[in-house]
Amino acid sequence: MIKMVAFDVDGTLYDFKTASILPKTIEAIKALKEKGIYVVVASGRCHYGLGKALNDLNMDYIIAKSGSVLVDKDNNVISRYDFSMDQVNELINFSHETDAGLIFKFIDHMYIYQHPERIDWLEKQMNSDIGKEPFKDGSSQDHHLLDLPQSCSIHADPEKVKEHFDNHPTISFIQYSYDGYDVVNRGINKGVGLKNLMEHLHLNKDEVMYFGDNYNDIEAMSMIDHAIAMGNAVDDIKKIAEYVTDSCDKDGIYKALKHYELI
Repeated sequence: MIKMVAFDVDGTLYDFKTASILPKTIEAIKALKEKGIYVVVASGRCHYGLGKALNDLNMDYIIAKSGSVLVDKDNNVISRYDFSMDQVNELINFSHETDAGLIFKFIDHMYIYQHPERIDWLEKQMNSDIGKEPFKDGSSQDHHLLDLPQSCSIHADPEKVKEHFDNHPTISFIQYSYDGYDVVNRGINKGVGLKNLMEHLHLNKDEVMYFGDNYNDIEAMSMIDHAIAMGNAVDDIKKIAEYVTDSCDKDGIYKALKHYELI
């Protein structure tokens, strides 16, 4: 019996073609909640930077920053994995040396440390329903002296990233564009966040369903019994899925939940 359904955001819940969450998807999530099934977001985004459309879904839990933070719907923190001061200083030094774009993601805000013009998603998010509030000017590069971040985004030359961090013992770079990376503690991913949540709710792997479309969903989808790939998913996601539904822009979530008779 399914007791929890988790959703990746971009390319799964959020349709790039219409820049929105489709009405049938919203209807399906409301139906799940009415049946008492937990609904969860699993994203590389920050829990405070999801945007109005996602906030309006009133998800029960948010696996944020690629698994580095887990919060409930009231923003109570269930788990967090902070960088150490040495890791932060190493990432800052690397960004200085390579003139990289750098945003550190703290528990309450994202601080723009340098070269915001190089971060390809920043302007889009600021002009979307996420808005400017989650972002702070961190050009003084000292906020980590008050509180440690859980992750960061770096835009740097891929060859230099590979040279410096390919075999790094404690830091992992997760590529999301040609020169853009989510950076987290090595071993942290959405699967870690999902595992923590399942333990928190005392759920077994056969009681959880996960919808995903891209490589950063692999760990989470591999640890539960009901992995659903979107029709627009990469091949590696489709290979590990129990079921492949329609694409995000063709009501894939709604159709899959109907197929499993969850709504």
